[in-house]
Amino acid sequence: MAESRKRRVAILGVAIDNLTMHQVLDAVESQIAKGGFHQIATANADFIANSVRDEELREVLSGCDIVLPDGMPLVWASRFLGARLGERVAGADLVPRLTKLSAERGYRIFLLGASEESSAGTAAWMRRNFPGVCIAGRYSPRIQPLEKMDHECMLACIEEARPDILLVAFGNPKQEKWIAMHRNRLKVPVCIGVGGSFDFLSGRFRRAPVWMQQSGLEWLYRTMQEPSRLAKRYFCNAAALLRHLPAQLVWMAVQPKPRTKGEITTATVGNAKILYIRGDLTGPVLPQFDVEVSGAILSRLHVVLDLSQTTYVGADALGSLIHVINLARRWRRDLWVAGTHPNLVRVFRAAQLRPSFRVASKVSEALRRIEADLIPVPPLDEDSAFIQVRGQSIPVCTQEMPELYRQVQMFMQTTVTVDTLPIASSDSQQRGSSIRASLPG
Repeated sequence: MAESRKRRVAILGVAIDNLTMHQVLDAVESQIAKGGFHQIATANADFIANSVRDEELREVLSGCDIVLPDGMPLVWASRFLGARLGERVAGADLVPRLTKLSAERGYRIFLLGASEESSAGTAAWMRRNFPGVCIAGRYSPRIQPLEKMDHECMLACIEEARPDILLVAFGNPKQEKWIAMHRNRLKVPVCIGVGGSFDFLSGRFRRAPVWMQQSGLEWLYRTMQEPSRLAKRYFCNAAALLRHLPAQLVWMAVQPKPRTKGEITTATVGNAKILYIRGDLTGPVLPQFDVEVSGAILSRLHVVLDLSQTTYVGADALGSLIHVINLARRWRRDLWVAGTHPNLVRVFRAAQLRPSFRVASKVSEALRRIEADLIPVPPLDEDSAFIQVRGQSIPVCTQEMPELYRQVQMFMQTTVTVDTLPIASSDSQQRGSSIRASLPG
């Protein structure tokens, strides 16, 4: 599963994970076993169109542990981009599989959102079809804008129920923003935005026939059921995609075809790590790219990507770049791209990646500007700890440990263990927690 997770496809600034339904269920069980907090989004054309207009939503999606392709248009787009997604994984199909998993393994599920009718109907459907399902609780808040909702009441209900899986049916983008807003309060291993899934399972609305789902016509069937609500939305989504997606398709297509195996070499200069990328940035070289960049950022280094000898950047590499950008932003490090050919700049712009990183004409320029903007790293205090990355001890504040633990697992797809043995620094013996990440290579 780890190798497939490393294949993400960037579509208009959103990195979609290339996972099958079976792999998603494996990932959910792994996340429950690990504990902590994990966010899963089920993205369709509505998500992509909204993210183009809504920078906050785009940042939320880039911070999700998994973003699934809930819509055939995304699968089709990935084929034209040269990094094909294996299959559609719809939220409305995922919820029944999670219900079955709950009945078999005893995982506790909480239903949040939708109308009381749909919520109660979904709970009844779950118990009828999977008698052993464990529904920890459900809550249907009054429909309000995000800023006016009674967040404390919802959080209290969830905390009391102690679920393993939280299904949030507020619709996009409210459900994704709500989950991300409370990431530090939600003690739920798996939080998933499921859109209109409760309406389907409760029988309030019918899903399109399978042939319409597989041919990408489910939107038409849904519009026939709710024309006043959905017709305008689908029209706006189509207009947004037709306005922005062709540019990404065109500029990806005009790149030279991938034919040179990618090669990455590195150098550390001052407080920056330089990655010299030669040949094609796609496919087999991406695991090394992920490890080198994430290790640098966690080592409190800025990152400079030298693309002066890069001949091709695939949609899967753009997917990795989105996660790199998010990781750098979270850890307040700069990500620079240097020596980029004008066509690659157009690819980044068309894929909605700029201005997510900083641009320099040469590596030397990036290094000068990093040095000029240098912010001193605060000294260690008694509330400090170390992580072990590729054999190197990296100091961090212990308050950062939970988020660091999650980021290491999500970004590098590693097996991470925590211990409380004392770690020796170069100057003195420090006692605290440590994270050891088993990295490839």
